[in-house]
Amino acid sequence: MAGAAKSFRDNGSTLSVWIMSSGVILDFLMSILPVLGVQSLSSNLKGINGVIIFAIAFGFVVWSMYAAALMVRRKGNRPLFHALIAVVEIAWFIDFISFLYGMYKFPLH
Repeated sequence: MAGAAKSFRDNGSTLSVWIMSSGVILDFLMSILPVLGVQSLSSNLKGINGVIIFAIAFGFVVWSMYAAALMVRRKGNRPLFHALIAVVEIAWFIDFISFLYGMYKFPLH
C-alpha cells in the first residue's frame, strides 16, 4: 500500500514500483513457502473450504493484474497504470479478507 500511495503521488516513479514489487514478492513467498515445507510460516489448517480455494485462485489473479499493470507502465500509459494499481489494491484486500474468512468463519472440510 505504501508503494501504491507513493506511485499515485509521484506518477509511478521507479522507487514506488520497487516498493510495490517488494510487497508482491513478499506476498508470493508467504503464500508459497508453506506449501514447500516451511512449517514456521504454515497456518496448520485442518482442512479447506470453498472460500479458501477462491482466495488462493484470486491471489493468482491479483499477481497477474499487477504484472499487467507493470507492462502498461512500461508502455508509458500512466493513467491506465494508476487505474490498474488501484484495482490491484482493492482486489488484494478482497483476497486477503476472503482468505481470513475462509480460515476462521466457515467450516473446514
